[in-house]
Amino acid sequence: MPLLGPVGWPPTGTLAFVIVLGGLTAVEILSWPVAVAIGVGHVLARDHDHRLVREVGETLQEA
Repeated sequence: MPLLGPVGWPPTGTLAFVIVLGGLTAVEILSWPVAVAIGVGHVLARDHDHRLVREVGETLQEA
């Protein structure tokens, strides 16, 4: 993906997390915006060396 870089299969723990998160959303325990926010936060926390996150951090430091 252009902004995210290469996208492949997530590690087993992350895949299980996404499946459970999707299940909770499917049975309407979580609303989909909350599930998306949790999912994005999980990916960003796991992938702390991500180029996009680093660029955002550098931009915030300059401001």
